[in-house]
Amino acid sequence: MVSTPVRDAAPEPALDEDGRPYANGFRPAVLEWDGWTCADCIVCGTGTECADCQACTDFAFPYPPHWARPWAEGDPERGIELFGGPGGMSAGRNLVDNGGDWVLIEWNRDAAATARAAGHWVVEADVRTLDPRHPALRGVRRVHGSPPCQTLSGAGKRAGWNADEVAQLQDVMWQASEAFGFLEVDDLCSLYGGPHGYFGDVLDGMEDHPDADGWGELCGGGHLPPCMSPEDFRKWAASVVTDDRTALMAEMLIWPMCLVQIGAPLISITMEQSANLLKQSPALAEAIQSEITSVEGFGWAWCSWQVADAADFGAATHRERAWMVATRYGWPRYAEQVDGDEAARAMWAHVLKRTGALPDWTPELDRRIEPYQGRPALPKVTVAAALNLPADWWADTRGKRGINPETGKPKGGGSFPLNDVGPCVTAPWYGIKFRPAHVPQGEGTHTITLPELGVLVGFRRDYPWTYIPPRKNARGVRNIAQMIADPVSPFMGAAVSAAVQGEDWYEPTATYQATLYRLDEQAADPDPAPLPAPRTEERAIEQLELFPAA
Repeated sequence: MVSTPVRDAAPEPALDEDGRPYANGFRPAVLEWDGWTCADCIVCGTGTECADCQACTDFAFPYPPHWARPWAEGDPERGIELFGGPGGMSAGRNLVDNGGDWVLIEWNRDAAATARAAGHWVVEADVRTLDPRHPALRGVRRVHGSPPCQTLSGAGKRAGWNADEVAQLQDVMWQASEAFGFLEVDDLCSLYGGPHGYFGDVLDGMEDHPDADGWGELCGGGHLPPCMSPEDFRKWAASVVTDDRTALMAEMLIWPMCLVQIGAPLISITMEQSANLLKQSPALAEAIQSEITSVEGFGWAWCSWQVADAADFGAATHRERAWMVATRYGWPRYAEQVDGDEAARAMWAHVLKRTGALPDWTPELDRRIEPYQGRPALPKVTVAAALNLPADWWADTRGKRGINPETGKPKGGGSFPLNDVGPCVTAPWYGIKFRPAHVPQGEGTHTITLPELGVLVGFRRDYPWTYIPPRKNARGVRNIAQMIADPVSPFMGAAVSAAVQGEDWYEPTATYQATLYRLDEQAADPDPAPLPAPRTEERAIEQLELFPAA
């Protein structure tokens, strides 16, 4: 699907919806489409399914063929998940609403293959190569996105922390409402060669125009037409940052705004990102929130930002992430108002300590979602319980290291006891070694399998992690471990999804947690688990054969 250029020397002047010609060669950035849908399909009119109809398949590509049919009330809700990864958010969403009709967009082929093997429709592509104004997307009601966090992660080069770059990207994102046709102005007549500018002021050189002091036929208020294509806006965002992965944050405005621009009945947007988005680069979160809730932007009813930890919602390891929830017509489920000033002081305490003031640009933190709503918290699950290992064992995430003589502990960290919730899983954990407390650090022999690594994050044991070898005999252990380390924990996916769709998260998630971590079995057996047999390196690798390439 090719975007229409912002300006074009067309043989005929561009006309607005009332048939009025624009001045000075202006052409709104709209996608050319003749209006055809499945409703006009002769083949489908005979009762043929869209999947068996070449016309519908070609029209909807790369989306499901049945998306060629206009969406109607009562149909499964259509959703787009940007940066879908291997399907963590989708796994959580399915706990509370398995009747949706979602498409995941993911560029990494292993993650895409994994999500596809898990039963999801996946568009394997760079999100920047897709036009969200595709007519097959006119029925999308929900959007979720988990943009890459490498430039915001404390473990990376932190390009997303650069104050100058963040300020420039924030300024670009503030223009999204104007770029995509959501800026309401007092007077549009300059678009038709009239005397007034955006807000009714007389333009220089137009003082003698007969309508300068009044209103002519072409004068009047309304929304500016979209003036940029997604491709142009993406280029603009990428031009102000050194790492274009930071600019991918703009997709969380590009897609929703373009979807609404083409008439999609969008009613919710959710987003997951590194907690550092709020802690270190809050101006980007502010830009998104302001464009969604401002009367000069979307004007939606709710947009909240908060940091939440998957361990607080049932996972056996910590996974602290920034979450955004936005709803169009009313408050989401679990909505709460809180003291925004207190929340801001807590969120940016490190900035207050260093500068004596809060950051210049921050999102409002006076609202949040609280899924528990006063109910008892789900049980805390230790790593030992999750993996059925002795509670007094330890884990070493690195090799053997020297001892710090001052503390008596191994240098550089990397070891933790199993009788507590574990740290956030990272890719190097594929080489983790477990050991009894009396065994020296780094000398454990009990290894972890990749399915068990997924369990610590919150994925079921038989989740179909898939690796497509680029060369013969490549096993992809590190690649799969990275896939497990990156995505949304299904526990958080369930809680956030339930805030905007489906049933309440509490009971299905409690059931899932008890099954995944065998909590009922452990409660019924008070005797400690027998010592497991040591796992060899071969045993740790063999599990990959469970999940062949798709």
